[in-house]
Amino acid sequence: MAARSSRYIDSDSDTDSDDRIRINITCPSLSFESVTNCAHEMLVEYFMALLVIMGLSATFDKQQRRHHHSRSHSPYFGFLASATELSNLIPDSYDGGLDPLFDNSTNREIIAALGTTARLHCRVRHLGDRAVSWIRQRDLHILTIGIMTYTNDQRFLARHIDNSDEWVLKVVSVQPRDAGVYECQVSTEPKISLAYKLMVVTSKAQILANRELYIQSGSDINLTCIAPQAPGPYTHMLWHKDTELVSDSTRGGIRVVSEQQMKTSNLVISRVQHTDSGNYTCSADNSNSDSVFVHIIKSEQHAAMQHEVGARLELPHLCLLLLLLVAALRPL
Repeated sequence: MAARSSRYIDSDSDTDSDDRIRINITCPSLSFESVTNCAHEMLVEYFMALLVIMGLSATFDKQQRRHHHSRSHSPYFGFLASATELSNLIPDSYDGGLDPLFDNSTNREIIAALGTTARLHCRVRHLGDRAVSWIRQRDLHILTIGIMTYTNDQRFLARHIDNSDEWVLKVVSVQPRDAGVYECQVSTEPKISLAYKLMVVTSKAQILANRELYIQSGSDINLTCIAPQAPGPYTHMLWHKDTELVSDSTRGGIRVVSEQQMKTSNLVISRVQHTDSGNYTCSADNSNSDSVFVHIIKSEQHAAMQHEVGARLELPHLCLLLLLLVAALRPL
C-alpha cells in the first residue's frame, strides 16, 4: 500500500478559528521503507506549506494570534497550525530573496516656503539588510545613513518608523541654499538611487488694492487677497485690523470668504464707520503678509477731495492749452 498525502488551504474561517493550512499525511505501518518515504513526503508537504505562508503572511494580522496545534495518535499523523502562528516563524526582515526596489508613488518634487520644514519621503521595498542613505547631489555630501546623521548642519535629520518601508529626510527651516537635488540611495551592489528635487520659494500674500484707500462713510469695504506661491495644495488665510483678528470682531456686518484650494480670501465690511479706519493685513500659511491702510471719510470730505483732485487735473490742461495758443500765434 503506497503512502498518501493531502494538503489544502482553508480560507473560510468561522468565529472560533483563524485561517489555517492543514497537512494530512497517511503513513501505513507496513515496512521501514514505507514509513521513511512517508516521512519524507510529510517534510516536502510541510515545506511547500511554508512557501505558501511566506507569500500570504503579509496579509494576516499578527495581533490576532491563536495557538492551535493537534496531533492524532492513530497510524495517520496530522499537523495543524494557524497561518498566523507559522508566519511568526518568518523574520520581519525576510525579503524572500527579492532585490530592493523603489516605490515611485511618493512625491519627488517638493516645494517649501522659506523658513518652513521640508520632508522628502523615500520608500524602498524588500530592503532586507541594506542601508538607505540621503545624499546632496551638488557636493555629493552624505547627509544620513539609516537613522544616523553625517553632517554638522543640525537642520538635516533622518526619520524612520520601525518595520516601515519609508525613510524620510527632514530639513528644518529651509534656506535658499537648500534648493537642489537630493538622492535616496540603497547600498546594493551596484547601488541604486532615486532623485528628489527640493524647491524653496519666498511666498507673499498680496492684497489687490492701493496701499492707501479712502472709503466714504456708509459704503462697503471690499478687499481681495491672494497667495499663489504658498506651498501645499491648501492655504489657510486670515485678516487682521491693526492687531485684532477680524473674525473675532463683535462689530457685525463682516463677511470673510476664503478658498483654500484657490489660495484666495475676500473681506467685506458693510456700512463702514469712522471706527473702521485702520491697517488691514492679510496673512497666509508660510507666506509673508501684506497690508493696506483704510481711511473712512465723511461725505463732505469726499466731495472736497474730489474737488481737489479735479483742480489738480485742470492745471495741466490749462498749461497745454496755453502752449497750443502760443504756437498758433507764432508767425510761420
